[in-house]
Amino acid sequence: MFLKKSEEEKTFIGIGFELEDKKQEKLLEIYQIDDNSKNHTFVFGSTGVGKTRLIEGLIEQDIPKGKNVVIIDPKGDIGLFSKMVEIAKKSNREKELMFLSPIYPEYSIKINPLANYYMEEEIIAHIVSGVPAKDEFFYNVANETTTAVVKALLIIRRYEKLEKPLNFEEIAEKVYYKGLKELQSELKEIQSNGFEDDEIARLLALYDRVLSSPQDYFAKVSSTLRTTLTQMTMGNVGKIIGTAQENTFIKRLQENQGVLLYIMTGSMLTRQVSSIISKVTISMIQSCVGRVYASGKKFDKTLKIYIDEAASSVYRGIETLYAQARGAGVAIMGLTQSAADLAAEIGQDGANRLLELTNTKIIMRLNDTKSSKMISDLGGKKRAYSYFLTVEGGITSREVEELNIEVDDVTNLQKREFFYFGFEGRFKGKTLKVNDGKLVVDMPNVTQKNEDFNV
Repeated sequence: MFLKKSEEEKTFIGIGFELEDKKQEKLLEIYQIDDNSKNHTFVFGSTGVGKTRLIEGLIEQDIPKGKNVVIIDPKGDIGLFSKMVEIAKKSNREKELMFLSPIYPEYSIKINPLANYYMEEEIIAHIVSGVPAKDEFFYNVANETTTAVVKALLIIRRYEKLEKPLNFEEIAEKVYYKGLKELQSELKEIQSNGFEDDEIARLLALYDRVLSSPQDYFAKVSSTLRTTLTQMTMGNVGKIIGTAQENTFIKRLQENQGVLLYIMTGSMLTRQVSSIISKVTISMIQSCVGRVYASGKKFDKTLKIYIDEAASSVYRGIETLYAQARGAGVAIMGLTQSAADLAAEIGQDGANRLLELTNTKIIMRLNDTKSSKMISDLGGKKRAYSYFLTVEGGITSREVEELNIEVDDVTNLQKREFFYFGFEGRFKGKTLKVNDGKLVVDMPNVTQKNEDFNV
């Protein structure tokens, strides 16, 4: 049974005091208004301070309310996954559970991120979302090459009247110089056969530009894209997203069905591949949100997206999701160790843009002094009086400005302690206590093969 609408209005974060209550005389329950969560939230905190347990406490409230939930978990927190399964069972939503992971491909759902689209550019965006965004030149080469391949393959499908969706494996086979030459020849043949398509002439001009450089030069500048696609199509990752024909997750989301998706990317096992999976998943959610929003609609159920270790999941263009997802009924909570991690992935300007688009910030203990200074500035200043002795031996005072939060206040926070900045106010408190679940998912022993996992 879902909770009544009157109980859906706010989500419990923890207990504490208003920032202005310096004497801590009035203990408060700290809530986030549910509608405000759609203006998105960032949680900053060093490792081991309680960020993941905060997610656990929040989904204990989200799932019974009937909200759709997506959790991106790079670490592989069995406690968090077990709690999601337990709450889903208690809420009669276990049939809505989905599990996506390259660690356990035999138990993972298989999805094709390229299967659902309205504009062809969506497919291109999904592919390049996995390309490292640090170097502008190589990123642009990857985008141009992907455009050439995707557009050509779709024209060939229209010519042959095939409705089969593209997948990463098919695209990976064509991003080489020889593959592009083959596609160019096919396009010329289709054009000579009188097939009418407005894009063929423009696309052939694009191929002339792309293939005008020597083969060895093209191999160098397109290596980033080839590497990314190789990672998407080989091994366990290829089994879950490389060759599938459908996307059950997006299909259910678009049809306003219940969705509880847990994505365990296994960053310590798969490293770079882990970030590709999370980026591509968020990119396909972004496209789905865009289609819903462009249709003048929104999801019947609020979609809550929790992105743990968010710095490894951001990509060029994700700021559009943050800017527009609210209108479709999407609330994003990103959790990361510092703002510097975001800047390292998408540049300082991109990181600043994401922070500007996030209206609620929850700050836990930080060890990075620069990030702590940024948080200190968020706290603002207060007026106070400074007292001092005069040369005559008297006491006088003057009005001064003091920081509400000193840098040391952030670096000295204990586990679960936090500062909260949002529409609801500014608080210092301690996150809600989360009890251990009664259900534990027994995961396979990955040091051995052919083991089952059980609940």
